[in-house]
Amino acid sequence: MKIQGKSCTLTAAKDGYYYPLPYSEETVREASKGYALPDAIGTRNREQRIITGRTIEGCFVTRLEYQNVSPLFLMLFNSAESFDLLADRVCEKLIYKNVAPKAFELRGDNSKPFYLHIDVKETEESFTTGWDINTPSLKWVGGRTYNYNGHCLIADYKTLPLVYRFEINGEFAEKTKYTITLYFPLSTEHFVSLDKIEKLSIVVDFEDGISLDLYDLEPIESLTDINCADTVLCSQKFIIESHIVLNVRSQYDNTTVLL
Repeated sequence: MKIQGKSCTLTAAKDGYYYPLPYSEETVREASKGYALPDAIGTRNREQRIITGRTIEGCFVTRLEYQNVSPLFLMLFNSAESFDLLADRVCEKLIYKNVAPKAFELRGDNSKPFYLHIDVKETEESFTTGWDINTPSLKWVGGRTYNYNGHCLIADYKTLPLVYRFEINGEFAEKTKYTITLYFPLSTEHFVSLDKIEKLSIVVDFEDGISLDLYDLEPIESLTDINCADTVLCSQKFIIESHIVLNVRSQYDNTTVLL
């Protein structure tokens, strides 16, 4: 990412390993928290705000590639565990220590890169510090970005004709909740298939053997057949009642991450 022509970097770190990210957006900041004092009646003074502390919040958006897909999903799998974010914004270099994922969105548009959006929150051990002399300055080395193919979704062992966009959302609260929204042209093939889905598979990359399996998808809304000569674009949202599984199957790696 470049700001005023300067290269900025964002690196996730956990257990002594560093993962430079090909990010496109980053809003992690220390936000103030407190309360406001109302103006006295009959005065024109501005509202006074009493600062009681600061909290780390924000998000980052990154593309998926071989070097980061497993570490990022492991961070989501261990959502109760914290990690660090090293931000080099040229004008400042900060480390956000011991942050944790709050929510995420994985989205794909046909023939475009997979993007993972992660919202972060602070933990009891979170704090912000500057870079010291031992902090490594790691730049993302360009690799092969994974692009989404809307013709490579399989619902209950049947390949769907076209899902031109999807969004998987997860929220880590007292009860973890996952949903997926599929966008597709309405047709008899989709109308028959997209009721309850026991297993939905999304191919992330054939060459590196990476895929996502989603289990027990319950539709939130149902589809309605219509009499229309033109193509109708529609969407359907599902609650993922069971698990999301990331599979990495290659000659160099054999990894399974269960959310």
